[in-house]
Amino acid sequence: MSLLIIRHGETAFNRDRVMQPAETPLSDRGKEQAILLAQRLSTEGITRILASDLPRAAMTAQALSEQTGVEIEFESLLQERNFGHLRGQTFVELEARDIDPFAEHYDPEGGETWQEFDQRVSRAWSRILSALPASGTLAVVTHGLVCSALLHNHLESRPHVSNTGRLYPFRNASFTLAESSPPWQVKLLNCAEHLEALGEQTSIYGQA
Repeated sequence: MSLLIIRHGETAFNRDRVMQPAETPLSDRGKEQAILLAQRLSTEGITRILASDLPRAAMTAQALSEQTGVEIEFESLLQERNFGHLRGQTFVELEARDIDPFAEHYDPEGGETWQEFDQRVSRAWSRILSALPASGTLAVVTHGLVCSALLHNHLESRPHVSNTGRLYPFRNASFTLAESSPPWQVKLLNCAEHLEALGEQTSIYGQA
């Protein structure tokens, strides 16, 4: 048995470095990425798919479902961090106003603090554990900051990662393979080799 942690495919806002609204779908490139990801994971013995219900993650999970024949279970706890009124603004605009949305003590108006986000991801982790199948692989399709929080707080990443803090640059449509039992050891981190035919990919923390 294994656990797959997957970041969704690219969106136009990923490409343009914009803090994405919740309802952002995949771009055409993101749809291509999702298909390549699904093809790559078709031999991993996936028997259950748990996904964020935001469109960009749902569309990525749909490609995986079509490839494997496994139905998707949607879980709102797997949504990306809510940045409130910052959504829709470019990183260039935020930098010009000296706003770092990822700063430890930054509290986005109308959004989640880091503490609130981490608490939610901990609840999502409990949901992941309850969804682990008796046999086969669980695929979890989510967002970049959620992937980072799971890696930082719940998975054993050595020797793959050391001293990275809470942010890790997960690439669009990448997957991380971990053991499905304690200590949840990472066996393959941020793998995106299946996307090589498409060229360089984006990896913007907050646009997961």
